[in-house]
Amino acid sequence: MLTNFSERLNSRAPICGALVLCMALVQCNVPQTSTNAAPQGSSVDSLEAAIIANPNTPEPYHARALYRASQGNPQGAFEDWGLALKADSSFAPAWENRTDMLYRMQSMEACLEELNACVRLAPESTTCLLRRAEFNIHLNQFERAFDDLNEALRVNDQLHEAYWMKGKIYASNGNAEKAISSYQTAVEVNPEFFDGFISLGLFLAQIQDPVAEEYYRSAIELRPQSVEARYNLAMFMQGSGRLDDALDTYRQILAIDSTNATASFNQGFIHLEYFARYDSAAHWFTEAIERLPYYHQAFFNRGLARESLGDLSGAVSDYSEALRIKPDYTVAALAKERALNSQ
Repeated sequence: MLTNFSERLNSRAPICGALVLCMALVQCNVPQTSTNAAPQGSSVDSLEAAIIANPNTPEPYHARALYRASQGNPQGAFEDWGLALKADSSFAPAWENRTDMLYRMQSMEACLEELNACVRLAPESTTCLLRRAEFNIHLNQFERAFDDLNEALRVNDQLHEAYWMKGKIYASNGNAEKAISSYQTAVEVNPEFFDGFISLGLFLAQIQDPVAEEYYRSAIELRPQSVEARYNLAMFMQGSGRLDDALDTYRQILAIDSTNATASFNQGFIHLEYFARYDSAAHWFTEAIERLPYYHQAFFNRGLARESLGDLSGAVSDYSEALRIKPDYTVAALAKERALNSQ
């Protein structure tokens, strides 16, 4: 049984996700809470002087907090933001920076307490509203998340992140029409919103809508070196039977990231399962293993390719290695037994 808030939060997979090998989790983060930087030419003396001159205003404490954070003193920065809030409890930048620091430290219970205080005392802070909505999404508290997202949009109706999170909620509830509409609004509000295009592509790919490809390509235009966007596009092509296009896209990934083992593995899989080109399949599984030596699926599939080529000794060796890496790999054990009986 999970006994506290942090365990409950961390036990749940983020709603956002993108295909990598099967499905890898991508953190659902709202934007950085503060783009402020310590004033140019800041010094300890000048910051102290500003605080002495204006001890009852939050801005000098905030400036010193930013300086301390930039100097690698997060504790001092956190305390200064506390002083800023003593001067003015509605000073949103202090709440936002404190919650961001606690979030990064994975102090989830304390972060949520700060967020609740921020929303209560600085209700116009869209950053706190979005962050609290994110918490509620992680915990499947969707009605509460909607309340925060709607309030954030009341303050600023151009928050693409809010529409995006609404899309995630609708998608998780099976409301395809509203999910697509929310995602589309997110990218219309911000045409450079990479994650929005990825989310649209993933959602449409799940329902086998060919328009998914357009959104993946839009994401690639925004980030030409993105492995994630190209991988999702390749998987979509592979699932649609466009195998040559998928192979070409996997090769593009390797040109961008020569260490990418899954791009090699998937080429091997296509050659093995669809083309019955066992030499090529063995080659690409070997490439995957060279990039990721503990890739047990690659050993198993290379074993299948070698077995199909009549290389039973090589197949047994590969199945054995797959089992060494993953002792409970049942299909490898059965394949090894089959190959041994055929020798």
